[in-house]
Amino acid sequence: MNYLVDLNIIFDYYNNERRELFAESVSTLDMLWNENNTNLYISSSSLDKLEFTKAQELKREFGYASKIILKNFIKEILSKFKIAKTPSYLDLDYEDIEDSQIIASAKAIDAKVITRDIKMLEKYPNETIHPSQITNHQSQTTNIDFANLQKQYFMYQSELELEMDKVLNNASYIMGDAVTELEKNLEEFTGAKYAITCSNGTDALLLAMMALDIKPGDEVITTPFTFIATAETIAFLGATPVFVDIDEKTYNIDPSKIEAAITPKTKAIIPVSLYGQPADMDALEQLKIKHPKLKIIIDGAQSFGSIYKGKTDSNLGDISTTSFFPAKPLGCFGDGGAVFTNNEELANKIKSLRLHGQSKRYHHKYIGMGGRLDTLQAAVLNVKLKHYPKDLALRQEVAQKYTKALGSEVSTSPKNTILPTVANNCTSAWAQYSVRVKNRDEVQAKLKEAGIPTAVHYPMPLHLQECFLYLGYKKGNFPISEIVADEIMSLPMNPYVKDEEIEYIAREF
Repeated sequence: MNYLVDLNIIFDYYNNERRELFAESVSTLDMLWNENNTNLYISSSSLDKLEFTKAQELKREFGYASKIILKNFIKEILSKFKIAKTPSYLDLDYEDIEDSQIIASAKAIDAKVITRDIKMLEKYPNETIHPSQITNHQSQTTNIDFANLQKQYFMYQSELELEMDKVLNNASYIMGDAVTELEKNLEEFTGAKYAITCSNGTDALLLAMMALDIKPGDEVITTPFTFIATAETIAFLGATPVFVDIDEKTYNIDPSKIEAAITPKTKAIIPVSLYGQPADMDALEQLKIKHPKLKIIIDGAQSFGSIYKGKTDSNLGDISTTSFFPAKPLGCFGDGGAVFTNNEELANKIKSLRLHGQSKRYHHKYIGMGGRLDTLQAAVLNVKLKHYPKDLALRQEVAQKYTKALGSEVSTSPKNTILPTVANNCTSAWAQYSVRVKNRDEVQAKLKEAGIPTAVHYPMPLHLQECFLYLGYKKGNFPISEIVADEIMSLPMNPYVKDEEIEYIAREF
């Protein structure tokens, strides 16, 4: 929840005489400062008036405006309030320019203005709130956010605005400096020799397969329990998706069942690191030893930052891919993705393929695509990547707390719930916290009634999807995928799920 605090409230708090007269302003700010999910702002248009008014107050009290006291006061204000800039698109009210600037600043950050100004309250009833109404407003607007993307934006807002402004001011929208910087940062974070950014996670898979010359007549083995992009991209290139059932604990492809699916046409295996957990890479590498021509492409759309035996998910296989879709563990403000490899030849080919197969400007070596990452998205990711280790650690904590709460007597039906399992040799990025329940529709309805959002990833395995009927699979071919699809349910998962929210979800489960 965001609030922009009008100057009359701030002066109520910091002036001894006014503190007694307007105790409600004081108690309101004290309460909001202790709220974890609340951001307090001051409009940039108010800073001059704040400084001038305080200087005048000091002059009356001491006979001169103490620069040291004034400086410390401003420092304290800026430590407790974020600055909301006045947007250039504001609609000025020439009868009260100051108020219209404050309202414009509040609208830009989706905030209400806390004020005692009767004129402002009457003129802007939908954008303002009196301190006496705050407690009720907080209780009415409290809800559990599934991904909580807004909170993360406001946490890093000033850094994000700075980096985005650099791009906008330079007008370097395509392949600007931020893209090069991001690729270097990704290489450092993952340990992979080459990181090639691209337009989205789906195109990342396409680029990986195009780099390996996967074409019509080839077969690519993957899991039927995944987002459609994994198999869709195989079919898009004219190759044939060959499905292999999943492990019932990790929900990743079961390596023990792959051998039976390998034919002379098999070109690659695409294991999916579902919900953030890497597949059994040791077992897959053993298959490569037996079948040296096989390539492994990791679909790490949900698992950026996960670890398998000391290596990041992006530093495994022949090629690894990821997605920076906004709701992913590391997400941008639109679509984005990346391809990782330790093979220089493949890296150079992927770089060319994402630029329409160019070898140099207007000279094309391959049939490629327009698969570049926008510079603005790269700028966003450079900021968020700096904070990502902290966010990953928080996701681990949230998952552990979920497991403890749902597995304890706080949950009323633990025997009907299967909690997620993470293999001992790896960590999960916890893109989702997904449980299995026999009566999913009933549980979802109950949780919805309690204000708890849920999702299903995924309700129908790919071999039963209409678009893949031509492959000839039928119900019963992959029983584990089918059972899990009937039972799986994802709970709110992000770094900022609060302890009391987890306990509440467990009680209502």
